[in-house]
Amino acid sequence: MKLKSLGLWSALVLLAFTTACTKASPTRPSDGTASGQAASVTDAVTGVTLTSPALVTPTVNQQFKNVEQPVTLTIKNAVTTGTTALTYTFEVASDAAFATKVYTKDGVAAGAGTIAIKIDRLTPNQSYFWRARASSGSQAGPYTDARGFGIGPEVILAQPVNGDPQPNATVGERPTLNVNNVGRSGPNGPIFYRFEISENTAFSSLVYSATVAERTDRPFTGHDVTIKLVQKIYYWRVTASDPANAVTSVASATSPMNVQPFNIQQATIWNNPGDFKNWAETARITSIEFTDGAILVDFDRRDGPGRWPDVGFGTGSLEYTLGMCVNLKSGWNCSATIQFWYGRDLAASGLPSEIGINWWYDPRWGALLGYQPSCGETVGVYVAAGNLRDSGNVILKERSNIVLMPFCGSYRD
Repeated sequence: MKLKSLGLWSALVLLAFTTACTKASPTRPSDGTASGQAASVTDAVTGVTLTSPALVTPTVNQQFKNVEQPVTLTIKNAVTTGTTALTYTFEVASDAAFATKVYTKDGVAAGAGTIAIKIDRLTPNQSYFWRARASSGSQAGPYTDARGFGIGPEVILAQPVNGDPQPNATVGERPTLNVNNVGRSGPNGPIFYRFEISENTAFSSLVYSATVAERTDRPFTGHDVTIKLVQKIYYWRVTASDPANAVTSVASATSPMNVQPFNIQQATIWNNPGDFKNWAETARITSIEFTDGAILVDFDRRDGPGRWPDVGFGTGSLEYTLGMCVNLKSGWNCSATIQFWYGRDLAASGLPSEIGINWWYDPRWGALLGYQPSCGETVGVYVAAGNLRDSGNVILKERSNIVLMPFCGSYRD
């Protein structure tokens, strides 16, 4: 027994000596706030000696992302010459002197060599200090030196705002949904958007969902629905997320849309080649913008090595013709009307407010004669190779996709 007691006392003396020799420099206050504290204390009455525990994690000045909360504090058990079971106190403060404590936990039971506790969530974007001590009954041991750590700023995602289609718009069976890139604060990671479509406003069941990465090259992110929707009213919404920080926004406002399938084979074509319905879809509309003075339509084969070839027209040539479809009582009616030569300004489409008088101005356009779409009305916008007017003059029988969108709206692929 005497030898065992002597060994324990030797360990205590060595621990105290080692602790005193390894204290950090006073120029690094997060390493220690009371470098003169003893590593052990002896009760004058009982003679029981009690050391301070050893801090393990967080390590010195360790930085945590806010998403990594709650933080876990880990210590190695203290040493005692007594027989009373030890308990532990953990403290976290916003200052090195522990004048403002933000977390305290007393009476923590000893572990098998180490003790780990998860503390409450702390205010983000702030530095903190932590320490611990052991107690043997009513005898309190010395605190460890304080150690600093930090919590990073919180990442917040605002509520997404839906773009097109506008509420109650009529769309095709495979609509394109757009959401404005979400507002955010803090050091966010990559943002993703989950598009959801339901037959009810409660979204109790989904007919479609898809998650896409944010487009950082423009102020909104779009998604082309990949299934065919049937003719009815649907509801759609978007949720933004930052998986790297485990942050998800609230859902956007719910937006209704009226799906009306479009089939070119069922449309009536006016003043264009008779076989137009069977032309190959080889080009894709990249953007459509209705301004006060024009309908600006761009597509991927307008320029570059693969652009559509020019065809003869009078003493010059034409590259493509801009067209539109509208849904009348008789069904969809379409005609490509505005002729563009290579390099012609996109604004040559004319005023949106004068479609009825500048596009379909005489009996050649049949049911379209004088028809003026209203803002918000769903129209189909497309382009086709060559000159389609008056039965046309074409080299390639090719067209773009037909984009169903609100008249006066905007579209980006």
